[in-house]
Amino acid sequence: MFTYIKPEFMIHAFYKQRDTILKNRSICVARLGDLAVNMSLIDENSFALSLENVKDGSQFSGRAFNVKRSKEEDIVPIVEDLFRKMQILNDQEIFNKRESIWKMYAYEWLENQGISFDDYIDSRLSQLPDEESLHWKSLEDFIATDYLNVSATMRIIERYSQSDEEKKEYIDFVAKDILELRQHHSLAAMQEKFQENDENMESVKMFAFGVEVQADNRDEAREKLLKLIGKDVEGIIVRG
Repeated sequence: MFTYIKPEFMIHAFYKQRDTILKNRSICVARLGDLAVNMSLIDENSFALSLENVKDGSQFSGRAFNVKRSKEEDIVPIVEDLFRKMQILNDQEIFNKRESIWKMYAYEWLENQGISFDDYIDSRLSQLPDEESLHWKSLEDFIATDYLNVSATMRIIERYSQSDEEKKEYIDFVAKDILELRQHHSLAAMQEKFQENDENMESVKMFAFGVEVQADNRDEAREKLLKLIGKDVEGIIVRG
């Protein structure tokens, strides 16, 4: 979520923009995907905040505020609630699109197995105790594996989209979504590695000794010290 104006600064932003930008148009307070919380001018003492879909113009919720009767601390929880609603709507939209692509994958799986959907359902209902029977991957497994293969996912979308408009919508979504998922997995892996290193370092004991080396310069002194230590330098750090 990109928050351009924090909840505690709404009245300040209103006063600052009231006689300039807000006279001509609304301003974006926060943005997440196609959703945005926008501020618009009502009159010189009032403004409205609305949660909207900037793509199709639909509005989900909104509130009006009178700055003569409201303080910043009164507005903060209301704005935070709008932000939460925006996050929930965005998460649901992402889930719906992923689920739709997962269903495309399921159709392809059935075709590759040479099974009609009705026959598959009949088979599953008659073999519920058989956990080893063939079945396509769950939504979670698909998102974590096959879905991350961009070319394969694009191919499925190209094949099963109902229209060019739907195909473009899903392809644009997948390009961003897979990138974010890969970044998230990479970050999680890095954090796990850092944590592992931290845990390893906590169990390592280090001791420091003062050593003086007679030499003409620092490089010569360092070289003499390394020769003194010998080849077994594991766990030894020479500073300087």
